[in-house]
Amino acid sequence: MGNLNSLFVFADVALIKSICKQSQDYDFCMRSLGTDPRSETTDVRGLAMVSASLAVIQIQDTLGRIPDIIKQTTDPVAVRRLGVCENDYDGLLGNFQNAFRATSNNAFQDTVKFVRDGEKQVADCHNIFRKDGPFATSPIEGDDVKVFKLAELVLIAIYRLIPKI
Repeated sequence: MGNLNSLFVFADVALIKSICKQSQDYDFCMRSLGTDPRSETTDVRGLAMVSASLAVIQIQDTLGRIPDIIKQTTDPVAVRRLGVCENDYDGLLGNFQNAFRATSNNAFQDTVKFVRDGEKQVADCHNIFRKDGPFATSPIEGDDVKVFKLAELVLIAIYRLIPKI
């Protein structure tokens, strides 16, 4: 029986690796999906849901930190930009929650739409620090990058589930 269980775990690791090989950051993907216990016993659809769930967690964490970052910021331009990011991340949270629900309902085209809309919101936040005033590095740039990478993982999995025409 132990060998049979090892075979199943191996197959799941192979699935995770096959998705991660398509991503732009294999190591990030393996750290994200490969260490999440929900990934051990799931299929491609489940990996899309795990990725969306990880994005929701990341977004909630970022939303929780933005008010403190704003309080510590004395530059009015940076405060305004962070306000834009807070608004973008609010919308982003809804989009990834909707992407999770759409995936759970097998509405994969809807998942793509929600993730793409979310990517636009995180890009808006990311880019606001490069326009309308002096260029600056966003204090949540690392968060933006993680959300982009998790969005990519959702889409890699979802595109495997959408029938090719």
